[in-house]
Amino acid sequence: MFSKFRKTFSLRGQTISLEQLLDARESRANLQQQCLEQYGETLLSLTLLAVGGVKKNALLDEIFAKALENLTALFQTLGVEITAQFIRPLETGHEALFVLPIDATLLKQAAMQLEDSSPLARLWDIDVINRNGKLLSRADFDFPPRPCLVCNDNAKSCARSRKHSFDEIFAEMQRRVQAVDFAEQIAEFAYQALVSEARLSPKPGLVDSINNGSHRDMNLQTFERSALALKPFFARFVLEGVKTAEQPSSQILAQVRPLGLQAEKAMLQATHNVNTHKGAIFAFGLVCTAIGRLYQQNKQTESVALICETVAELAKGLCAELQNITKNQPLTAGVQLFQQYGLTGARGEAESGFELVRQTIDFLANIEVNSLEHQWLIALVYLMRFNPDTNVVYRGGMDGLVFVQQAAENLLKNQAVLLNEKALKTELSQLDQACIAKNLSSGGSADLLALLIFFKHYLNL
Repeated sequence: MFSKFRKTFSLRGQTISLEQLLDARESRANLQQQCLEQYGETLLSLTLLAVGGVKKNALLDEIFAKALENLTALFQTLGVEITAQFIRPLETGHEALFVLPIDATLLKQAAMQLEDSSPLARLWDIDVINRNGKLLSRADFDFPPRPCLVCNDNAKSCARSRKHSFDEIFAEMQRRVQAVDFAEQIAEFAYQALVSEARLSPKPGLVDSINNGSHRDMNLQTFERSALALKPFFARFVLEGVKTAEQPSSQILAQVRPLGLQAEKAMLQATHNVNTHKGAIFAFGLVCTAIGRLYQQNKQTESVALICETVAELAKGLCAELQNITKNQPLTAGVQLFQQYGLTGARGEAESGFELVRQTIDFLANIEVNSLEHQWLIALVYLMRFNPDTNVVYRGGMDGLVFVQQAAENLLKNQAVLLNEKALKTELSQLDQACIAKNLSSGGSADLLALLIFFKHYLNL
């Protein structure tokens, strides 16, 4: 499945002699010594796992680029500025050396966490050298030896016994790089879908390119910052789906929930504690996990239905959780609305396999309009009509929901307005003012619209 997004990276390159490799190793050691003498700071040295005679090719170029991206992000997280750096994508092998004003122990611990966090990290060899020239090892911190790339046994034992052929190793390298590249493509599409939804205008009561709707604590820029902060997490959801593809679907939700909480934390940090995308994290987190699962299982069909059915399998039992809330558990808005009105909200949508999104797609199939923006606005109207949006109920009670659904129904019935983009925008602008006056915002429908845009426009399913 998703073969159109699967890239193959070339293994072709120049064969390097043993003498050239030894010269490169000596040059690297000399550079490290020079940096220690000149700067007197911690060094981080990066090389790659590159078996065989070719030490530089398109596959290794990609692995090196991803390593540099991750190290740059790590340095930013640690709040450390690079004193000096040497980036050398040589024919004898990719090398990078960073001089950093940071305690070597702290850096090594962070580097080991990085090594254990990414499917590509097993292809990186990250050494940390303290200011006295001592190479810090995993054993110094009671970390286990790194596992074999292919079989997860002890890597050094497999290397000594030559347990795996070059072809096996190359295939595993290719598989890992392809999976990460695929995950990043999906994450980019999810990000673009969220931004497209946020910018779509006019949207009644919602933040858009015209105004902030019924929201006083957020604007379009808040949404854009939030979406950008979430993009790497969407990739991680995909990779989690890849990693757990052979496990029973009933076990997956518990494994991805901590990642969702991390994404929420990143969102709140980017927005200064404003909840812009909590519902979208939930929806896109499940969808991205399902996509990763289907990618790894190599399903032969690509469809919205298959993705949504997989989400339904992963989300099975979510609504039942609402019926089993104990007194000690926090009473969230979703729980309160379920207890008061029986509304299952985002949980119900997920457990249904986003049935309303699929219904909206079917509805749009019979609508002929000239612009994507017009199509998406019609989709929003349809969603507002049929979605028992807990965001609306939370703000305006059931009376608010009735108001929104009735207004949307009136628009759907008026084909002359619905199919005329200018007329529809005029009506939506008026409804926007009415929603603002009533403090109503169809945030749940906006999340579902973002999913629809993701499926139909970016994945082109």
